[in-house]
Amino acid sequence: MKKFFILTILFLFAVGLISYRVTMAYFSDTAQSTNNVFAASSQFPTPTTTPINPGDVVINEIMWMGSSVNSSDEWLELRNMTSNTIDLSNWVIENLGSGTNNVTIPLGKSIAPNEYFLIANDPKETGAHNVDPDLVVGVSITNSPSEQLVLRISSSGTVIDTADNNLGGWFAGVSGTGQNPDKSMERNDTPGDGTVSTNWHTATSSANIDPGAPDIATPKAANSTP
Repeated sequence: MKKFFILTILFLFAVGLISYRVTMAYFSDTAQSTNNVFAASSQFPTPTTTPINPGDVVINEIMWMGSSVNSSDEWLELRNMTSNTIDLSNWVIENLGSGTNNVTIPLGKSIAPNEYFLIANDPKETGAHNVDPDLVVGVSITNSPSEQLVLRISSSGTVIDTADNNLGGWFAGVSGTGQNPDKSMERNDTPGDGTVSTNWHTATSSANIDPGAPDIATPKAANSTP
């Protein structure tokens, strides 16, 4: 009986010791595994978001006149000027849409570092652009006179960029007639103030346009050289 009692005590002591070591490993800064040591942080950092400043995203190209396919084949391209992915959820482009006249970018949309975001009235299948837009929505841009397009981080939030000055015709771009092709309005490579005409030019070459289409524009590609 004495021997059984001693064995029982030793067994309970061993179980307690194992439980203690497992518990301490769980709550400690390191946990030992076979041939490895896994570090565990004692603090969990609070997620941070990179502040968005005016000019981080610019209105880069505007097909305000439509295309050879259809006069309503209008689109606008944004350009990310930073090396960070930027969340565009709920951003607003004033005067770009029909109806309420503003376009709100839905949740979950973002623009990759140094890349482009295309907002179009037509999908690839029915537009002259040979590339899928990032957002297909009701785009309706006044041809004459021009209208000022304003990019905000929300309906009443910080203005990130502005295109045109709304004082007359568009700064650049051509509404083609007859054999003359439609040409987009492109931002200069160094964007500058979007309300200044010298920071824009008329497209001189094409990229991502349907084969055989006469339109001169560069949707989701680097702008042409003035």
